[in-house]
Amino acid sequence: MNAMIIRADGLEKHFGKKHVLNGVSFDLPSGGIHGLLGRNGVGKSTLLQIVAGQLKSSGGAVEVFGLGPFDNAAVMDRVALTGVDVGYPASWSGKDILKGAQLRYPNWDDGLARRLIDDFDLGEALGAAYSKMSRGQRAMVGNIIGIASGAELTLLDEPYVGLDVHNTNVFYRHLLDVAEGGRTFVMATHHIEEASKILSSALVLGRDGKVSAHVTADDADAHAERLGLHNPLRPVDFGDVIEHLLEVS
Repeated sequence: MNAMIIRADGLEKHFGKKHVLNGVSFDLPSGGIHGLLGRNGVGKSTLLQIVAGQLKSSGGAVEVFGLGPFDNAAVMDRVALTGVDVGYPASWSGKDILKGAQLRYPNWDDGLARRLIDDFDLGEALGAAYSKMSRGQRAMVGNIIGIASGAELTLLDEPYVGLDVHNTNVFYRHLLDVAEGGRTFVMATHHIEEASKILSSALVLGRDGKVSAHVTADDADAHAERLGLHNPLRPVDFGDVIEHLLEVS
């Protein structure tokens, strides 16, 4: 069994009187692509920011690589957090942002980054200021950073935002390629039907700010039987299990 890369026990995060995370507990093994799923506003982005060391929790405990992540270089140097809402400088061009990422991550793969730029057909757009890019272009910049970073733990916050079918498939292909090398990815997404085909496990955040379910793809049939799921037209798959768990979360 793989070692646990993330451990959370009773993790809480409050913003004033608003309780976003309210006792989140889970263990996540290293390796593979894991989904972080839940309705809008349940705290998926907040949880990723805490795991990345960018946000301090309000209570409970969290460890990444066996260490507390907040403002801890020993953790943050091994973790990449990307997404369209990550705060890159608005005036920087896409090229500037990628150059900064190359300097930031010691295992950066520049050849892979260039292949991603070509496959996304993003070259010309990288000359524009980040603030002038579309959400899809920002998503592609984030996905290039996440995949090419070489980070041991990569957190992808809604990586599909604004992507068309072609660029979604480009993302899938490169993500699967690098995941086979042993890296760990956590992906917050609403695209359940597509994502379920590549996920090792799915962590579901409920509206109460707690983990309502943590299921693995290997046990999809057992989960479906336990939940009483049945489809007369086709076999029930991992996506059906996740969809059901989201509905009742």
